[in-house]
Amino acid sequence: MRLFCLFTVLLLSTAEIALSQSTGNHLTEPGARRKFIGISHVEIDLGQRNTMIIGFDQYVQARAHQNIDSVLRLFVADYRKVEDTILTPTRAIHALLKLNADNRDLAVRYTPQPATSFRFRDGENPVEVKTQQDTLQIAWVSATTKAIPTDFAVYLMVNSLQDINRLLNSGGVNSKVQQALESIRQYKQHDLTNPRYALTLMQSFDNKPTFRNPGLKGEPFLSFHPGIGVGLIRNQWVPSFNVDLEIVPNRFQQVGYFVGYTSNFFFQPLADNSFQTFRNDFVHAGVSFYRKDKGSRTTNFNRHIASFYVGVPVYRSGNYFDSNTIKLGSTVYQNWLFKVQTEVYMNGFFKKVIPSLRLVVGF
Repeated sequence: MRLFCLFTVLLLSTAEIALSQSTGNHLTEPGARRKFIGISHVEIDLGQRNTMIIGFDQYVQARAHQNIDSVLRLFVADYRKVEDTILTPTRAIHALLKLNADNRDLAVRYTPQPATSFRFRDGENPVEVKTQQDTLQIAWVSATTKAIPTDFAVYLMVNSLQDINRLLNSGGVNSKVQQALESIRQYKQHDLTNPRYALTLMQSFDNKPTFRNPGLKGEPFLSFHPGIGVGLIRNQWVPSFNVDLEIVPNRFQQVGYFVGYTSNFFFQPLADNSFQTFRNDFVHAGVSFYRKDKGSRTTNFNRHIASFYVGVPVYRSGNYFDSNTIKLGSTVYQNWLFKVQTEVYMNGFFKKVIPSLRLVVGF
């Protein structure tokens, strides 16, 4: 079997191998920040489309692990001992190096290309193209846990893991890491070395820094939720319009607080077969609960668990509700724009209870 693999590699060698070349910054891709450990990220251009990303929660973590070259030398030596030179060179490799207190663990995963790609030039042999880069992920593991930490890691996205040795021979990466950390320290608008701040820094090959939206980690934000619905109240279908304004204090918490306004429209038939319209409006306040974003410590505010609210009337016409009516409600199901809400109307607390169900379409 080994001879067959060697013969296959010799056949493939008739076409040269062109290493993959990624385009653009990794951190600007949609959803990219969730792919990398840490709240803050630094992306450093190492030249020839090779890139290093440092993910961390606090600036002091990056400062404490700025000697990356020594770790890369350990990896090059370890990987040389276990490297599989038989497999096709167009496969993508993901290597996870976990640094323990007294030893190192290395896990290597191979991903074959979904298709074989060739590049042709007149007068030259065909070149087989490697379309995916290799990745080295470095994680520092504490003595109390063997799990991959969620607060600090280093990633190298390279055309080939062989390029890491060439990077070391050409000067290493420590100077670029130190330049990035100095750019963070010298930032004028905020003290980004403070643990309360988060940042995204992209450093070009000539060490020029570009910051993207640095600020507080848990910076609050407002969200606006209009909607239209129909409810079953007093055995009749009642159309409604509602709007909620929600404040989320922290994107790492799963809670939001909102105030809202709902208008219910009742239609009462008259003797001449026409209808008379009555409107009853409520102001309400409540709390919403959300799920964590998969693979991240931040909250996904599109994944709603439930919400609860209480309201009182501010405008009444007709004899549908008394002035002392209290509305208790909850959103029991939400699928993107569609919500199912259960509500209870009471004259005072639990007096003359009127249950209802409301279906809402909105943001």
